[in-house]
Amino acid sequence: MSKGRVTLPYIQGITESLERILKKHNIATVVKPKTTLRNLLAHPIDKLQDSVKTDCVYKIPCMSCNKVYIGETGRTFGCRLEEHKKETESTKVGRYTRAQKKEAEKEENKLALTDHIMRNNCAVDWDGAKVIDREDNRLTRWIKETVWIRKSTPVMNRILKK
Repeated sequence: MSKGRVTLPYIQGITESLERILKKHNIATVVKPKTTLRNLLAHPIDKLQDSVKTDCVYKIPCMSCNKVYIGETGRTFGCRLEEHKKETESTKVGRYTRAQKKEAEKEENKLALTDHIMRNNCAVDWDGAKVIDREDNRLTRWIKETVWIRKSTPVMNRILKK
């Protein structure tokens, strides 16, 4: 009757000696190879760059404050990021008088990111933008985006009040 079982990695010359010693003390041994085909093939060397990833939730940080914009896309992240850049560059950002700032706050742009830049005179950290989650199911991706918005505070996103 065995007292237990031990799993050992196979190391030539050492594992055999350990097996004999453990067998004397009624301990069963299981030997597994140290390197398997799965270990060699499961971790590809080349990582996929964020710009070519699709079906993702992403964040874009603000350089001027600690807020982030959370978004999602089914297309490539690089393509969506370029759209954000074009949208924010197409609006005129500048210093406002108090009256002009009040007027600007009433306007809503297509993106909450653009609103943030215009209203707060901030700069976007485009190099800090990155993919934070991936999901190929659209509905589940929307849910993940919402969860990330709730988790990441403060955010630039427009949040509906309860």
